[in-house]
Amino acid sequence: MEDATPFTPAVPTDTWLRFALAFTDSTRLCRHLRRSCPDPADAGSRIQRYVNDRQGDLPECLAQGIKESQLAALFSDATTQRCEQALAWQAQSPLNHLLGLDHPAYPTLLQNTDDAPPLLYARGSLSALDYPLLAVVGSRKASHAALTHTRSLCRELADMGIGIVSGLALGVDAAAHQSALQARQDGRRGGPTIAIAATPANRVYPDRHTELDARIVDSGGLVLSEYPLGSATRPWHFPRRNRLISGISLGVLVMEAGLPSGTLTTATHAMNQGREVMAVPGSVSNLQSRGCHFLIKQGAALIEETRDVIDVLGPSLHRAQVIPGSLPINARQSELALEDPPLSPAEQALLETLRANSATLDELMTHSALSISRLASLLGLLETKGLITTTAGGRYACC
Repeated sequence: MEDATPFTPAVPTDTWLRFALAFTDSTRLCRHLRRSCPDPADAGSRIQRYVNDRQGDLPECLAQGIKESQLAALFSDATTQRCEQALAWQAQSPLNHLLGLDHPAYPTLLQNTDDAPPLLYARGSLSALDYPLLAVVGSRKASHAALTHTRSLCRELADMGIGIVSGLALGVDAAAHQSALQARQDGRRGGPTIAIAATPANRVYPDRHTELDARIVDSGGLVLSEYPLGSATRPWHFPRRNRLISGISLGVLVMEAGLPSGTLTTATHAMNQGREVMAVPGSVSNLQSRGCHFLIKQGAALIEETRDVIDVLGPSLHRAQVIPGSLPINARQSELALEDPPLSPAEQALLETLRANSATLDELMTHSALSISRLASLLGLLETKGLITTTAGGRYACC
């Protein structure tokens, strides 16, 4: 799926690419640079000027992070060769992208964090970044109940046009991606899913998720990585990439997590980045739920159903969808997010009932034979989509 509109960065891609490949700690150096010039385009221009003619104040901007003599790595043959390899990878397919920090498609929420990488490698459709995004994370060895709940929540959220972000790992991550993919089957316009990889963009880990990775790309989703092509994957790459999972998202939903747990690092990054943090409670006897209970004690929102997520994200979703530019989200997001979301058969049936006559919750239970929890969830979804409202007498009616 090729993006219809090409993106043109303000600074040539190979400028950011060279900077990212020349230094193993390029993200830290980028943070130093942005202290002097917070605007990404301005920062890129300073790098470009130094690369082109070795002039400008780049050495001064990076003085606290690197010695001027070390800037010679920008011009080394090894850096040049790696740049050529990355550019060749990008040219291999219209689905391969290199996103410098000032690229129009670079996730703006992430761009505004302290640890935004100078370059991202992407495979898939950049349009996936235009949707309001929610990160869904949890244990690799999740319980059956947690996986079932993940599938239900993510399917309903994706049906509403919310993009699901996760880490392509086993357990909760895989369930989140797979459920979002179901919302885009048969030509339906559900929210996409985005995988943040701890490996280079041309490698899939774990190997058993090769097919899942391909389905994400083929469905109009996206795989993102900050790690250079051909680089070795280290254990610390996994917790480090978690800041990207939270960084591109409006909030983080933790489905199940032990204590201590690598999953909790994503929640910690979310808190530091000013994102909404949510957690699903579990049985007190389940050790895999203790991380969620800890987060709830620390102030994370307690989530039981889809409506709870919408209530927490409500202000962020409203700003993202209705007031373009009020949140640092790509300009096309508001247009895509306002498309009429598809209705499930159960939602459609309930809506048809209310189109005939308004009804109370008890009347709807009698008519539909649904459980109260399922009925409340469906009513919440329809209300969130702006299709029904609650009257003063406690009756539900079509808008």
